Amino acid sequence: MFLENDFLKIEVTTKGGSFTSIFDKTKNEELLYQINKDSWQGQDIFIFPFIARLKDGYYLNLNKKYELKNHGLIRYMEGVIESLSKDKLTITFESNEETLARYPFKFKASITYQIIQKTIEISYKILNLNENEMPFMLGAHPAFRLPGKLLDNEFNIDGNYLIFNNKENISRIRQDDSFSFCIDEEPDFIKGSRLDLSKKLFSKIDTIILKADDFNQVLLNKTNGSKLNIKIGNAPYVALWSDGLKGDLICIEPWFGLPDYLEPEREIIKKKAINILESYKSFNYKYIIEVN
Repeated sequence: MFLENDFLKIEVTTKGGSFTSIFDKTKNEELLYQINKDSWQGQDIFIFPFIARLKDGYYLNLNKKYELKNHGLIRYMEGVIESLSKDKLTITFESNEETLARYPFKFKASITYQIIQKTIEISYKILNLNENEMPFMLGAHPAFRLPGKLLDNEFNIDGNYLIFNNKENISRIRQDDSFSFCIDEEPDFIKGSRLDLSKKLFSKIDTIILKADDFNQVLLNKTNGSKLNIKIGNAPYVALWSDGLKGDLICIEPWFGLPDYLEPEREIIKKKAINILESYKSFNYKYIIEVN
């Protein structure tokens, strides 16, 4: 599905409800990572109802065991187009027998894309269709294309950098050696407001999970002079990820939740950073991409 105005053209797939293209018409530039056979085989993910991996691949609900794949359910689901115009699109996903076998809660989840001049608004709505509370996590996973140079063993992204609108140093959630599971918090991981991007950084720390207590914007400054301002709103965490080798990308991911801890609470309702949605209530979240 395409949305377009005088400045931008974006493409979204109903499989998982995620970006496949963000094209800046004024600069004739593709802004979204395009799949490289030597790098990540995705471009974006609608993450729900769990972020990243579960320890040993499972969790408990009322002492019953359930298994979930990496980043949950919706990335594997085919959505339904609820509404479509030239500059606005809503895709909806609903629970079914297959999802209930992995996540025993009825839900309706939708994502809306809207382009307004050189701005893209991405809005999520999660509706609890159960008589009881529904525990969940939610996240986005857009991969932005980076300029650089392809070397023998890696794509050099040196010179690209991020600026945060923080007032205090930024802490991160530290993970184990596999970078799959959380351990503890590392205070003052970013001293100041700038983070220089490099493959060396992501070879050392596969996924950088930042606490977003003190910032709500991430400005991506690229070596070709173009910029993207990611307004994350009230998301409590932002994950940064790039592959360690040949991918010309940086993922900037607003998260409501965290991957499992190395020593996790098994009951889903007790997991750290879990969100609890009351019966028949909705959870709404929006992040914004400003193209400069």
